[in-house]
Amino acid sequence: MSTSVKVFASTDPGALVLSGTAGALSTLLKTYLVDGRGSGAVATLAVAAGIATATYSAGHPFAAGSVGEFAGATPTGLNGQKRILSVATNSVTFDATGIADGAATGSITSKLASAGWQQVFSATNITCLKPSVVEATGCVLRIDDTGTTNARVRAYEAMTDVSTGVGPTPLDSQITGGLYWPKSNAANTAAKTWYLVADERGFYLAVAPAGGDRYTLLYGGDIASLKSGDAYGYLITGNQSDQTNTSSVPEGCCGWSHRNARNGAYLVRGHTAIGQAIAAQRIGAHHNGSTADVYAGTSGYSLGAFPNPPNNGLMVCALELFATGVRGTLPGLLHPVQDVGISFSSGAIVDGTGDYAGRKLLAIKCAPPAGSVGAGTVFIDMTGPWSR
Repeated sequence: MSTSVKVFASTDPGALVLSGTAGALSTLLKTYLVDGRGSGAVATLAVAAGIATATYSAGHPFAAGSVGEFAGATPTGLNGQKRILSVATNSVTFDATGIADGAATGSITSKLASAGWQQVFSATNITCLKPSVVEATGCVLRIDDTGTTNARVRAYEAMTDVSTGVGPTPLDSQITGGLYWPKSNAANTAAKTWYLVADERGFYLAVAPAGGDRYTLLYGGDIASLKSGDAYGYLITGNQSDQTNTSSVPEGCCGWSHRNARNGAYLVRGHTAIGQAIAAQRIGAHHNGSTADVYAGTSGYSLGAFPNPPNNGLMVCALELFATGVRGTLPGLLHPVQDVGISFSSGAIVDGTGDYAGRKLLAIKCAPPAGSVGAGTVFIDMTGPWSR
C-alpha cells in the first residue's frame, strides 16, 4: 500500500492548532512536512491474519488514512512507514501481509510520519522549506509567519540564507512582499480548521479562516509538467491581499477554475527556462459550462449533476495550468465535472473506481470565507502516488 501521500488535519488526535497568531502556520508546516509528530512507545504490536494491531498506554496521534512510522520491532517487516487502516482510542491497525501471526518483540516506537521535506533556513516565525528528494526541482518555499491573520509566502529557485535568494516567485512587481496565506480572520488564539495533504514534492493546504465548511485551498511545490525534466515546474498559489474574511472568491484557491482571470498562481519560470516568474492560469480540464470563472463541482462548471446517469458515477478531471501553453496539471487534485451540490462535506472520503481504483479521495469544500457565495467541491488523492 502506497505511503507516498501524507494526510494531516486539525481533527487528528493532538493536532497542532492554527490560529491568528505569529508562528502558528510556520510551526505547523515545519512539523508535518519535516519532523513528524507524536513520537512515543508502542505497548504491544501483534499480527493476526495479515493485520497488525499496535496498542498504546496513553493514546496516539493517528487518524484512519494517516501514515505511521514504526521502528524497533522484530520481525523487521513491521518497521517503516505504514498506512493506518483503523483507529481506536488506544490502538491502530495497519496491513501486515506476509508477516506471520504473533506478537512482535523489541523496544517499539511510532510517530506520525512527515512528508519528507527539509528545512534549509529558519528565523523566528520564518521557515524555508524544500523537498529532499533528488528528482524535485529544488525550489525553496519561504513562509514569513511574523504576522497574525496571514503568512506571507514566496518561492525561490535557490536561497543562500533565510532572507536571500534568486528567482523570487512572485516578483515584487507582481505582488509586493509575496502572496498571502490565510490563517484566521481575527488576530487571536481561536483555533481554525485545516487540512494538509502532501507528498515528497508538493502539498495542499486548506484553511477555513472564518470558520465553517468554507476552505481556501492553496498549493506549493512541483507540478505534473508536460515538459520532460522541467527544472522550473514549481508553482505557488496564494491570495494577492488579505482575504481572510472576503465574501468574494480568494485568488489563490485551487478549487476555482479561471477561464478569464490569471492571478493568484505563479510558476518560477516559463517553459523555455528563460526569464523570471510568470503568472499561470488554472482551468479545469472539463470546465466547459456556461460560467467562465467558477468553483468546481457547481453548476456552470460543466454539464449535468451528480451522479452521472449513464454510470451512476462521480466524474472528475484535472486542473490544468496555462502559461504560454498548457504547462501541466496540479498533481493529485481532482475537480468534479458535475454539480455535486451538498453531496459531500469536507473530510468525506470516497473510494475511487475506474482510473482511481484502489485509491481514496478526500473531499474539500471550497468557498469564500464569508458571504453567501455557495461552496464548490474538490477531491485530493490521499493514497498516491501522485503522477509527475
